[in-house]
Amino acid sequence: MRNILTRGGIEFLAVLLGISGSLWIDNYSKEKEIYIALNQDISNIRLDIQQDLEEINIIDSLITQGLAKIDLFIKITNKEINIEEIDTTTFSRFEGFTNTFFPMGSSYLVAQNSGRINKIENQKLLKSISKYYQNSYERLKTNNFMYDDFLNINFFTFRAELDSKKTDNEIIELFESGIYEVLFIEWRNRRTSYRNYVLKDLKTSANQLLLDIDNYLLIIK
Repeated sequence: MRNILTRGGIEFLAVLLGISGSLWIDNYSKEKEIYIALNQDISNIRLDIQQDLEEINIIDSLITQGLAKIDLFIKITNKEINIEEIDTTTFSRFEGFTNTFFPMGSSYLVAQNSGRINKIENQKLLKSISKYYQNSYERLKTNNFMYDDFLNINFFTFRAELDSKKTDNEIIELFESGIYEVLFIEWRNRRTSYRNYVLKDLKTSANQLLLDIDNYLLIIK
């Protein structure tokens, strides 16, 4: 009887260990799959950041063009420039006046919605991701909204006024009248602030995140 009980106990223990082992292997496999997917998420985020940086540089260049035109408009308004020196095609081109930056956030959203983003154990990387997507992004969205609101109130009325003029001389006379001087100054301030405050912060955060991702991917390899 004792041998039977002993043998039964051993068999039960073997079954229990087998089940536990199978569960551990299954859990290990699932965790491994999660981390493989997470590492792919991070690699995809890296690609998004690179695209963001390229787009930021494009927007920054466009803003520089826009600021140059606004400065020209202010000089015309204040009669600080020889009319013959003006390239009148400037009056029909508005590159850099309306451009705002819209980042790539799809890879981060995938990682966030899947819950895998919470599996990141590297606190430095996690902090950089949070800074970029939750801090800098939110500042960007707020400023984009504010700038678009400014354009809706001012830009289209100004543009319609220009389009109503038949000749370049009429446009110059409109500027020299001074009715848009305050608009031009505010426009310059908003464009400068957007570039120096919003885009600069975003670019700094993006570069830091890119560096932290590269260090993370180097470690896991």
